[in-house]
Amino acid sequence: MGSGAGSADDAARSIAKDAALVALVKLASAGVALAWGFRAVSDDDFARVVIAEEWARSPKLDPTGTSWLPLPFWIVGLVMRVFGRGLDVARAVSIALGVASALVVYVAALWITQDRRASLVGSIIAAVFPWSARLGVATVPELPAAALALLAAASLSPPLGAASRSEGRALVGGLALFASALCRYEAWPIAGIFAAITSYRALRPGALLSARMKLFLAALLALAAPAAWIAWNQIAHGDALHFLDRVAAYRRALGGGGDGSALKAIFLYPMAFARQEPELFGSFLIVLGFAWRLAPSSPSLTPRARRYVLPSAILLAQLAALAAAMMKDGAPTHHPERALLSVMLLFAIALGDLGLWLYTRSSPRSRRAVALWLAVFILPMALGLRRAIRMEDYAERGDEVAVGLAAGAALPPGEKALIEVVDYGYFAVIAAFARPEDAVIDRSIDPRGGPAPSSFVDHAALLRRLEQSGARYFIARLASPAVVAPPEQARGSWGLFRASSAGPRPGEGAPPTLPTEPSR
Repeated sequence: MGSGAGSADDAARSIAKDAALVALVKLASAGVALAWGFRAVSDDDFARVVIAEEWARSPKLDPTGTSWLPLPFWIVGLVMRVFGRGLDVARAVSIALGVASALVVYVAALWITQDRRASLVGSIIAAVFPWSARLGVATVPELPAAALALLAAASLSPPLGAASRSEGRALVGGLALFASALCRYEAWPIAGIFAAITSYRALRPGALLSARMKLFLAALLALAAPAAWIAWNQIAHGDALHFLDRVAAYRRALGGGGDGSALKAIFLYPMAFARQEPELFGSFLIVLGFAWRLAPSSPSLTPRARRYVLPSAILLAQLAALAAAMMKDGAPTHHPERALLSVMLLFAIALGDLGLWLYTRSSPRSRRAVALWLAVFILPMALGLRRAIRMEDYAERGDEVAVGLAAGAALPPGEKALIEVVDYGYFAVIAAFARPEDAVIDRSIDPRGGPAPSSFVDHAALLRRLEQSGARYFIARLASPAVVAPPEQARGSWGLFRASSAGPRPGEGAPPTLPTEPSR
């Protein structure tokens, strides 16, 4: 008995050391992403920070009133209420959640592979592949949502040892899906599949009452978040599926509506995976090919592969649901590679697992062959081919962030600033300004209503807009036609200006105008 307890303690210490290593690797990947200049995937990143800043000042149940799910804003907003509002606080929360996500993936890997070394290797790959590294610092919730959804899928894999652990893991999976489904819509199909599987297991003959209760509770937890959000939309908007209508309307306004092509929808997500993560996708195919060659002489591969059947089936069903939604303009994102993140994380785990198995069972000559094939494939990507085939550029908003920080430091609370709206980069200005209540945007550029005319076409129009808004300062491009005097602060191509004709003092005039709805 003592020997067994000692062995269990040693195993727990080993797992704790591995988890610490995974966390350190994830922190390092975040540092590398920031050092290479990555800051945001799109202007949505900054829009989310603005909403969290507003929530921190004035909390409410639905932070946006739009189609965006609330949990990420509650989390970031709560931290801002303690440590203050600002872009740096939001970034620190994102990095912390990225590390937590890496640890969640490590637990999922343990549950799937049932092999400590394979879990460590797979989790490290999952922590560093490019999209994981970027989303570990971006102020969007995709990485924690995907990690939690993967944990839920992994929780349904049969554990070794006591059968009672299966129900306990299912409960954890239900809680994980509750949180994930309040962050991103991609988790909703997984929640439905998870609830169906756990309910089926609860109804099997011979199941103990305690096991049935745990499994039914897990199913309820998985469905609770989607059900609550649907109910809220019915109460707040008079339409239970209001959020779907908003997503579809925005996609159509951007010219990205579905064309009803099932074939296009089915292949959109796999193609996005191959194009956005060629190293991960290609490495997995290479390792899988070599493992397939060894499979006839290695019967141990079959049980190893069988562990991935259920998690893979769940994630494939998720992709089918997303493809169906795409056909009806209801896909939850116009960034398909981010919707695939749970699949990418599972691929990373499987790559580590298969790679380790291949290394331990192949001859030195075969190991050199695998290394050569991987080098031939990966090195061109690392040397720049990846940039050539990348689907989108990232939000480069350094000047907007810098001028927002300068304005926040120069203007006292209550002093409003009118912001020139050229594109959705104005969210970066407001996020760095860190006081959305003092930011007045010049106009709306929401594509659903068409962009409003700018007040920065000439100085006279700008003065009229300043008087209307009650602002004495404005933030604009140095090259704006409305600018007739040098700025008080200049940051790159943007500046903070004082109006030539002073308006009302802080606290007077019209109430502050909040930013318009983010881009989706």
